[in-house]
Amino acid sequence: MGNSGGQTFWATIDRISNQGNGVVEKDDGGHFIVGPVREEAVGRTVEVRMVGPNEAELVDSDLRKDVYAERTESTDSDLSEGDIVSGRILKQSAEGVALLEKEGIRIEVPGAELNEEVKIKIEEISRSNSQWVTATGTPVDQHTAPTGGREGSVIGDVELYDELPTSSSGTVACPVSGCEYTGEPASVAGHVSGKRDSQHDWSQLGYAGANAYKRKISTTGHELQSQTSLLHLSDSHLGASLTKTGEYSSDSRCLTGFCRAIDIAIGREVDAVLNTGDLFHNDRHGIPRTVKDAAQDQLTRLAERDIPFYSIDGDHERDAGREVLKEFERDGLVTQLNETPQLVGQGLALYGRDFTPATGWESTSWSPTSPSTDRFGIAAIHQSIKPISNSDWPECTVDDVVATVGPHVHVIAAGHLHRTGIDWNEGLPFVLGGTTEPQRARQASIKPVVGLFTQDANSLRHQRVQLTL
Repeated sequence: MGNSGGQTFWATIDRISNQGNGVVEKDDGGHFIVGPVREEAVGRTVEVRMVGPNEAELVDSDLRKDVYAERTESTDSDLSEGDIVSGRILKQSAEGVALLEKEGIRIEVPGAELNEEVKIKIEEISRSNSQWVTATGTPVDQHTAPTGGREGSVIGDVELYDELPTSSSGTVACPVSGCEYTGEPASVAGHVSGKRDSQHDWSQLGYAGANAYKRKISTTGHELQSQTSLLHLSDSHLGASLTKTGEYSSDSRCLTGFCRAIDIAIGREVDAVLNTGDLFHNDRHGIPRTVKDAAQDQLTRLAERDIPFYSIDGDHERDAGREVLKEFERDGLVTQLNETPQLVGQGLALYGRDFTPATGWESTSWSPTSPSTDRFGIAAIHQSIKPISNSDWPECTVDDVVATVGPHVHVIAAGHLHRTGIDWNEGLPFVLGGTTEPQRARQASIKPVVGLFTQDANSLRHQRVQLTL
């Protein structure tokens, strides 16, 4: 790393100093500071500009603590009663009540725990506190299906599962130790909920409120007789080190996770693979040859079995990653998705929108066109989405996405958030793709997963499969 003033490059914020400044470790073992940063900046890879021998500033000011304070002091909050927001609980009040801070409002969330990801509805806002606008919020069930139907070009029911981690798409076992109950995922979910004892408790088991329940959207049309399967993977970050900031390697478990996902695609003989962005982890080193070759080898395995690989660009692809993907597309290994439907089997139509910064979301035209036959439409995106994302400055909102995709899309397959689950919004399920990348040092809770969409006659199912590395 150079020390000349004005030079910009990408670096990872390693920690926050006692003075509240972000600290970046240099390749030579030294470090420099980037000014006051917010807590969520730690572990983030950001663009910085050198302003002195050991000092720098963030090019993007969103994570700067001083800028955030100015914004919250000088502008009124856009939040109001009835709004739904999400985020991670990082603080507690003096009385021990969990607090979620959003847009200058400190929201009390009774019953929540520290470090828990929550989605809440703002019930009441009070301006009696001289330092903070305060509010109370109540949890919103992210896995509650909409009550009304959503008309579309596909018939039957969309049956979306966020199932128990399993290597089988059929029968699964009860997750309670010693319980021998087995059955279809929805049946197991009902079994656990119906037992009502201390062991059969979804909150204790870690599935956040019986995630395995069946979700449905009613549609109308002609019954589809075929079966189509699609493997959904996301955020593989090939080339990223799992141990040391600034170190890149193809011989890492990031590649192992991607290889395992390809193994599953081949083993299940899926009709296609869908990647929702950040195949590569391209910050400032570009794409090393070893990483490119390793990805090419895995995509060649798919091509040799006539399994197409559909993809969109994530925010980490940048110029070098996009060039590699274009080369792979010329070689017939990758198909980049857009507004034109890519037909998979007899039952699916895929669309895709590359990562779009907030400044370009509304100005960039994107409108999926209708497929020639009745199909379930799945749109791939890679964005921070309000209120699903816990970002204070998301690139778009749920309403933006719903208004954009039109009637041909029945499911949103989302990357970028490194989270799993199904989040229902405006009658549309947002299926969060997680990551095939195992946990990094600062993200111990991340587990590598893929998703499996299965269209069978007039239904579409989604199953989450945890990767074993």
